[in-house]
Amino acid sequence: MMKPSLFLVCLGVLSTSLGFSTEPVPKTPPIDRTIHQIAVNQIGYATGYAKRFTAPLSADGTPFIVRLADGTEPLFRGQIHGGVGDFSDFRPSDSPRHYVVTVSGGALRPGVSDPFLIRTNLWQDQFWQPAVDFLIDARSVVGTHPSAYGGCPWSDGTYYDAILPSLVLLYLADAARLEAMPRQIDWVADKKRALGPDFVFDAKNPQSAGVMQAVIRYYTELEAPAANAPDVVKLLHWGAGFYLMKPITADPSQDPDGATIHTQTVEQIAYVVWAWPVLKQWLPQSFYNRCRDFCFANWKPSLGIDPWWNPQTYLTVEQITGKNPMGGLLHPYKGRHAPGHSIVPNLLMHEVAKREGRPDAGIYLDAAVAQAEWIIKNLDWNDPRTTKGQRMSEHRTIPNLVWLLQNYPDRAPAGLKEKIRSWAEVAVRRSNNLWDFRRYDEDTLWTVPKINDSGNVVGFPAVALAASWVINDPVLKNRLRQLACSHVDAIFGRNPRLAAQPANTLAVRSFPELERGWPVQHSKNVCARLELCRGSLDSSPGTEMYPFNPEGAYRHREGWVNYGAAWCISLAYLNNDCHGRTSPPPVVR
Repeated sequence: MMKPSLFLVCLGVLSTSLGFSTEPVPKTPPIDRTIHQIAVNQIGYATGYAKRFTAPLSADGTPFIVRLADGTEPLFRGQIHGGVGDFSDFRPSDSPRHYVVTVSGGALRPGVSDPFLIRTNLWQDQFWQPAVDFLIDARSVVGTHPSAYGGCPWSDGTYYDAILPSLVLLYLADAARLEAMPRQIDWVADKKRALGPDFVFDAKNPQSAGVMQAVIRYYTELEAPAANAPDVVKLLHWGAGFYLMKPITADPSQDPDGATIHTQTVEQIAYVVWAWPVLKQWLPQSFYNRCRDFCFANWKPSLGIDPWWNPQTYLTVEQITGKNPMGGLLHPYKGRHAPGHSIVPNLLMHEVAKREGRPDAGIYLDAAVAQAEWIIKNLDWNDPRTTKGQRMSEHRTIPNLVWLLQNYPDRAPAGLKEKIRSWAEVAVRRSNNLWDFRRYDEDTLWTVPKINDSGNVVGFPAVALAASWVINDPVLKNRLRQLACSHVDAIFGRNPRLAAQPANTLAVRSFPELERGWPVQHSKNVCARLELCRGSLDSSPGTEMYPFNPEGAYRHREGWVNYGAAWCISLAYLNNDCHGRTSPPPVVR
């Protein structure tokens, strides 16, 4: 049950299920601009991290207080500056009680924020289970809908979705926490259902050919994971196992690369092979052998420079036609080919080759170094298409460069650390606004041109934290950590729409502390059917709503499993940083 809202803004009915192209978007009641509006993270804040909110209508110097939601005594006092209130220094002891911010003074009537929590482990307590639930529910065929939009292990998944890396990184961030979660996946029951005579596969979706054959082979050719394996490990078995059975895939959104064994599919499985020493307690040796052999047999293309990394292949904003394009090249805005996506996978294969006693271990490290050197020489962070323009896949670039620098400092190419710092300086400059939001450019665009920005928002915390780990300037480092938090806040309400990303009923219920999910939903029973999934992150404001125009036009409101992967990676990085592990996971041996 949601806690009662104290927020004094009418945002309309949340239960709508209207579609983007077939039904009109409900008209949003105008914002009440006679009171101090307050945008907070509706769920809460981690005790030891930045705690900031936006008061978009409040003048500089306007006072605010933080108090208990059911109390009156001020527990913290501050002032608004540049539309921002900061109570980071307020660090109460963990408690189940809720807090609110109140703002009063000037010509506006007093405003009261939504209630929120402040907890030491808030990110784990509130976000980890819904993140795992989402990837359980979104599985193709055996998830919450008997279909496989896109023909990958997860419905609407793609070769570049990074789901397998996200699960490995989350598991390494806190295996004990994930092992303590309730077991929901029953491999035997799923097999019986999917292979049963009464199971009806919905094949009326792109790339469905061969899916059921792959599922049958998955359940009959592969040894099962341990019955008591945590769900994250069973998801790894499902995803990598599905790809072993059906490695050729095609992105249904008019990807010019077509149907092939994509390099990023192989690179995803490399994470499972690399992490084997911590996974083998749950998974059969035969599964490892097949994953390992698949990677080595198909790795050669990942040793080179992906031609799609070249900025000369990027479309300009003007070349993206239409109000909200859904198909076509959309390069780089779709997020298919983030520069450096194969750097860490090559480093992982280097370690695996050493572990296996192979004579070719050096070629993978050499490839990673060469790819990082290419980025240093060829990418200009001032061109937003090289950063935020990579959409939810941006976490494949800076964190990969950081991984190389921290784990192989003696092999890092000249200028790598400076290149990372240069990215940070651009990101910080573009975040100097009342939302602490890293905007697309410094001219007119706040978000990724014309398409849903949600994935970039959920993936940004990992990128910012990774960069902070190799930057020595304490001011720049602190600002990056602050921005990592502000983007978590943006997901859950600190944005011009004053609403959180989850839209469908199940998704909203996955976050019991949430006040308001996204007011409009994607059409039901089409595409990935994410309205059937818990924990989905669906939509966020576009440029049309910034800097504070909540009545602005909506963009396409649909979640994506790619967003779920980016979110898991951010949760892993947030947890590592929270516990003082300011580096990528240790090399698994």
